[in-house]
Amino acid sequence: MPSVSSIAVGALVAGSAASKARHGMNESIARLSTGMRSMYGGDAAGQSVANTLQARSMSWAVAARNAEDGISAAQTAESALLEIAALAQRLRELGIQADNAALLADASDEAALDAEAVAVADAVDAIVAATTFNGVSLLGTSAVSLNIGVTDAGGTVALKTSDAIAAITAITQAGASDGSADATLTDVAISLGNVAAGIAALKGRQAVAYSASANLAAAAARIEDTDFASETANLTKNSVLNQSAMAMVAQANQAQSAVLAVLN
Repeated sequence: MPSVSSIAVGALVAGSAASKARHGMNESIARLSTGMRSMYGGDAAGQSVANTLQARSMSWAVAARNAEDGISAAQTAESALLEIAALAQRLRELGIQADNAALLADASDEAALDAEAVAVADAVDAIVAATTFNGVSLLGTSAVSLNIGVTDAGGTVALKTSDAIAAITAITQAGASDGSADATLTDVAISLGNVAAGIAALKGRQAVAYSASANLAAAAARIEDTDFASETANLTKNSVLNQSAMAMVAQANQAQSAVLAVLN
């Protein structure tokens, strides 16, 4: 058995250890720089789960924004309904005033009342026809309901922005407006109730969506995010091992050079 080998076994072992330490350093650097624990094959299965959780978290966040859009649409409808109610009140006021025709000075007084009544009625009808949110009609002479997305799976909730608001027909006498005004006020009252109920429902669903989004994001982060304290310790450990291994490579090579001294 030879007492001296031409192969520096110690240097090979130390070099292998240095290579392993360098790989460990690269892994730690990648995970610390990207913030992802799954880098370098760290946890592929966990990353798959985290991707699903993140997708659902982002979807819930969009659902919460959808609910906010629904609330904005409902508030737009609510503002329009309140204006219609004010106009209908004025229309009824004009009708009652016109009933006192016996004490009006002349026909011009009645004509003035009629002219305002027609203008008010036209304004009500115009608001009903033209009130929109991003181009979508919110009011109408038939009931209007909108489906608002409120879940991560595309589930919706119905938002009713209007009961059937009957159009006010052309008025030739202010005194004839009493019935139309009362009908409009009734329709507005029902519509406002539907809008208020819709806003309450959307706020509740929105709160659930925000909570679900936050908790799913937190769950994903626990799986995929780098543990900086642990990974920094690993980086330090592998850095020390790499330096030690390289030093041992030098020592092993120096020891092997003793063969040359014997030959000399």
